[in-house]
Amino acid sequence: MSVRRENVRRTKTSAAVRLRPYRVLIVLGLLAVAGASAFVVTWPGFAPKNVTVSGNRLIPAAEIVARARVSSHVNLWLQDPAAMERRVETIPYVAVAAVRRVPPSTVAIWVQERTPFAVVVFGTQASFVDRDLRVLGPAPAGSELPVFSLPKIAAPDAGTFLTDEDERALFDDYAALVAAHVFPRGLSYDRFGGLVATLPQGVTVFFGESTDLEKKFALVNPILAQAQRGGRRLATVDVRAPNTPVVTYR
Repeated sequence: MSVRRENVRRTKTSAAVRLRPYRVLIVLGLLAVAGASAFVVTWPGFAPKNVTVSGNRLIPAAEIVARARVSSHVNLWLQDPAAMERRVETIPYVAVAAVRRVPPSTVAIWVQERTPFAVVVFGTQASFVDRDLRVLGPAPAGSELPVFSLPKIAAPDAGTFLTDEDERALFDDYAALVAAHVFPRGLSYDRFGGLVATLPQGVTVFFGESTDLEKKFALVNPILAQAQRGGRRLATVDVRAPNTPVVTYR
């Protein structure tokens, strides 16, 4: 004997039906949120009264505050921290800026400053440049940083990044020299475009064109050491022809 099974159709309660008993609470909650939002936007106590600055050593706090342009007449929560950060980061010496709201009425600005890495001489103007090749501003005389000379290139404005091929090549050559344990005090190009380095001992080294630079760099320290053992003071070292280096003495 067979038994018939009748399919029982189950009905699913809609979300609207399930939430119907809570309608009053939902409406009250939405009103509370709207009221809180209106309070946050309109309460005068959220107008910024204080702006704090931290992380700065070289840049005056007043300059950072001025560049951020925090309005004391606009509610704290209606002002854009990201826009403030972008404005502060246009200061040449600022690498990163972070802005946060501190209720009820404070804006806190933190900055990470850029560090001068070298002095680049453009014609008669000397500027500090960091490792990202950003021009930071005028460099006073007497700096102990390496000096890169680019007399044919116009001085860029502070805050811009060096993109010229010759500019970047000097920095790359400097890094390669340091990797070869040669620490130049200055780098430049001669009138033929050849690389010239001035060492802390006052020795001028002529490397010439960019071919075989690693081989040429490797010759410098042995030549310096040989002259020192002989008690002689070098004036110039010419390794433009690396197989036949030429030296002159003082």
